[in-house]
Amino acid sequence: MILDFAWALAYIGIIWILGQWTVGVLSGDQTDGNACLLSFALGFSELTIVSTFLYFTCRFPMQIIRAVWAAAGIAALFHMLVRRRVGRSAPAVLGGVVVLWLIMLIPGLSGRDQYYVYRGNCTDQQTYVEETVALSMHPLSWYESRSREEIEMVSDVLWRGYDWAVTDRPSAGLMIAVLRANPSGEIYWVVYLYRMFVLAMVMPSLLYLFGTSLGRREKTPGISIQGMLWIGAAALYCIGFWGQIQYDIDAVSQISAIAVLTALTAVFWRFAQDMMEDRRLDRGQYFMLVLLASAGLALYLESALVHAALYLVSGLLLLLRRRKKLSPAQIAQLAAIPAAALGIMVLVNHRIVHFLTAQVNTSMSDTRQSWANYFNTWWLGRYGIDEGRITGPVSRLVNCIVSMAGMYNMTINYERYYGLTAIALTGLPALLALLVLFCLLRPLFDRKTPQSVWMLWTVAIAGIAIVFGMCVCGKYWSAGKLLYYISPYLYAFLCLPALQIRNCRGLAERGALALAVLLLVSNLGMVCSKCKDVRVNTACLGYRGTYPSDMIAGLKMTADFNFDTEQLAGVDSVVIRDLSEVSDCQFYLQYLKVKLTCAGIMWSAENDVDYYRTPLEVSQRRTLTGKTAVLQAVRNEKDRWEIAVER
Repeated sequence: MILDFAWALAYIGIIWILGQWTVGVLSGDQTDGNACLLSFALGFSELTIVSTFLYFTCRFPMQIIRAVWAAAGIAALFHMLVRRRVGRSAPAVLGGVVVLWLIMLIPGLSGRDQYYVYRGNCTDQQTYVEETVALSMHPLSWYESRSREEIEMVSDVLWRGYDWAVTDRPSAGLMIAVLRANPSGEIYWVVYLYRMFVLAMVMPSLLYLFGTSLGRREKTPGISIQGMLWIGAAALYCIGFWGQIQYDIDAVSQISAIAVLTALTAVFWRFAQDMMEDRRLDRGQYFMLVLLASAGLALYLESALVHAALYLVSGLLLLLRRRKKLSPAQIAQLAAIPAAALGIMVLVNHRIVHFLTAQVNTSMSDTRQSWANYFNTWWLGRYGIDEGRITGPVSRLVNCIVSMAGMYNMTINYERYYGLTAIALTGLPALLALLVLFCLLRPLFDRKTPQSVWMLWTVAIAGIAIVFGMCVCGKYWSAGKLLYYISPYLYAFLCLPALQIRNCRGLAERGALALAVLLLVSNLGMVCSKCKDVRVNTACLGYRGTYPSDMIAGLKMTADFNFDTEQLAGVDSVVIRDLSEVSDCQFYLQYLKVKLTCAGIMWSAENDVDYYRTPLEVSQRRTLTGKTAVLQAVRNEKDRWEIAVER
């Protein structure tokens, strides 16, 4: 565990060093004092693109890929120190991300496996974990030289992980595999370290977005009340509602791409504004766009393509607002960005094209939309709606507006109030919902809205319009996914008044400021509620109410996830007894199989199934040799299932 943590610190340092070196090389605009905020997004993009290329195209084993990055990090650090390219703000960015990362690790350190194994989407987490195991243990050539049966004879975990890697978007799993340098470490702990880091590095990207949206090219506010407010607002996205729910639904690729795509958006806006002013093309800025776009596509195709559509809409609206036409050369420059990004993506891993085709064909299918019944329940507020009473229809509309604005917990608990009291209390969130709508629509009528703020608004409002259109067409799950994609921009737009308090003098401005304060307070309340929940909830399920943090209600309530392979010291093979008495036993079984595979222990399972409950006969054909132990589920003193070892 300590070795995993130590390498994670080195991993973060390498990403920051490479990103800071890249910023120094590419940041041609010396007036941009915020460029160091892009170091994590750029470094992570480089690591993603090159690692994907080395593994899938060059077929390098993971040990060599890690060595390449360690050498590159040392060389980049030496070059920066010699050239004195480390600015005063750069170490502060590194320190801020590391501190936030450490804070975000506290729940996992407290709850351990019980907290970070299976949150709100067991199947997706198992997919990413098995993909990471497969990529970290063997190079691609090892799998290609063996049949499915040969791989499954070692472990069906490896086969499924490999199968997902060549048919899915594997870059997020590959980036976790780069982090898994300790072969005897706990895989679920490593995945948790990674997921908290990619959320923490959203903070500097959001700060850069804040600065871009407010037209700041000088440094963002430093250690001052205003500066701390900026940092606090960015951090609350990561640890508040939006960051937490995307973590809890186990959207690993999605959270991996947030920092990269948020940085891409901000850099694109600066590039677009320079183009509107007919400024000379900044080649460094242009290369940043291509690099960030390529990594966004590799990490999370769906969100990257939605971002491209939003850029197109906001760009056209900007041209209409400025009454300007682009020259053929400018059009060619813009078109070359997605073309180059797609070309790089195909170069580093051509297999992802097949996944792109499949996703485009199935993302709007009716079958997938049924998933909204689980994943989108939070739209109805923390306590649900006032079903069956006069305020029911109103509470449904109001709760959806308030929740989708990121204030999920600021809704009424109707089980505690009835009659006139319930009607009166419904008015409070109704006023809040009206304030949200007012703030979202205000730029339509306010001609004094600065161009930089207006661009942020166009992306947020275009995304909301698409979400609304999908809901009208009954595509609720697709709408919910898109809402996560635009959440950084919706959050940033609603927060902006709090980041420029001095300009909030009129009635409308003060109303927007009040909403921004409520949004920040709401997210702070979610953090406090989570801290309380971790202390009192031994099952570590997450928030209560309609929040989708407990996909398998009986699993974590009745089973302890506390198995450590160190209990099997000296054991060569294991028999796993039938676990069918445990609720949703297939996930409990997969948890054990992943740990045994990582520990290099051969195993055979009675009633062996995968996490789709498909029987696996290959398990019974394995030959167990050497000292064999038996694992079985037993009831402990708390009447919960746990794994006992019989030698």
